[in-house]
Amino acid sequence: MKDFSMTLESDIDKLIKRQQPGRTLEQVFYRSPEIYQLEFRRVLSPQWLYVAHESELPEVGDFVTYDIAEDSIIVVRGLDGEVRAFFNVCRHRGSQICQEKSGNTRRFVCPYHAWGYDLDGKLVSARHMPSDFQYADYGMHCCQIEVLEGLIFISLASKSSAEFSQIRDNLLPYLKPHDLARTKVVHQEIYPIDANWKLVVENVRECYHCLPSHPQYTQVNEYVRAAERDSETYEATVKRFAKVSKRKGRQSGMGNFPLPIQPHYVWRIPIRDGYKTLTRDGSPAGPLLGEFEAYDGAETGAFIGALSYLYAANDHATTFRFTPKSPELTEVAVSWLVREDAREGLDYDIEHLKWMWDVTTVQDAKIINNNQKGVNSSRYSPGPYSEHEISTANFISWYLWRLSGRTDTKCPTSEKEVDVLGRIKCK
Repeated sequence: MKDFSMTLESDIDKLIKRQQPGRTLEQVFYRSPEIYQLEFRRVLSPQWLYVAHESELPEVGDFVTYDIAEDSIIVVRGLDGEVRAFFNVCRHRGSQICQEKSGNTRRFVCPYHAWGYDLDGKLVSARHMPSDFQYADYGMHCCQIEVLEGLIFISLASKSSAEFSQIRDNLLPYLKPHDLARTKVVHQEIYPIDANWKLVVENVRECYHCLPSHPQYTQVNEYVRAAERDSETYEATVKRFAKVSKRKGRQSGMGNFPLPIQPHYVWRIPIRDGYKTLTRDGSPAGPLLGEFEAYDGAETGAFIGALSYLYAANDHATTFRFTPKSPELTEVAVSWLVREDAREGLDYDIEHLKWMWDVTTVQDAKIINNNQKGVNSSRYSPGPYSEHEISTANFISWYLWRLSGRTDTKCPTSEKEVDVLGRIKCK
């Protein structure tokens, strides 16, 4: 087995410089513990990460915890109804305060020495401290938090990033019709994948693998077959859909936003002709969302940085949260949302609702596990991306740029844009 230890600051520059454009990464990027640690500091920590939906915190004192790398974050609804986030670290001797994944409380109490914090993160009790002890100096460390249409995002960065306002402005025109703030999470599945997080991201950003690997997904999504066989017919469908959407004041097509910290893109395109939504037979999965009065047979999708993803049909939405756990382990959390007043058994059925993304994610887990096994081989070498993997190649270019730490140069993803079929967009 290769030794992946390195003198990081000197070696990382050499590795990045010898990376060949348009090819996958060298083996060390998918296995090195040192690179894994550096990624969090330079690539992932500054990002806005999706953690939960507001419907998971309906009452005052409701909380969830989210663990990523060495950090644990508490997300809680305060007495004023606002959602806040705090680092799960006691200001006394550093013990982790909250051990539960979710629950309801009026006070967070450290299990070590019983320091207590209120829902605003203020220290309210500390036993046997000196008379001049200043409670106000020892509140929980705040974590940056933003809410977009009910979707809760946090950032581990110590300084506020102005990019979220840009993300909000770019995504809202596409998301607004779905009114995701008035939906609720009705099911969640956790899929552990024995692979580096970048292999998971590379996979989700291309559909080159969809036709051979995802027969169910291909059945529902016309653009997969179109990209391979009949792009002209599908492009005509896209144009017709765009005209209808414009008349209704809705977005269509693709928006590409190559921001330095968090490049993202969003799209709204038709699915299969005759299919109302993303289910096995195209039949409804739940009551129509938001402003939709009828099915228009389309999907809204968004890649919000490296680890946060969303797909929304007319009647339900699905969120994806990728969480790196180790150099060769990634947790994929998938949540399904329906309208907030929908009733299970009457308005929706869980198995019908989750079918497509459950079967597809299980297939992806197998694919990516095998990918990591092959990458670990002594005979692995970086291979070339196809013309249908431009988005993945863009991600790798951006990743290396962020990893280098030399982010005063132009973001490389801005040089390449893709169309709805995943090909290079001609200017």
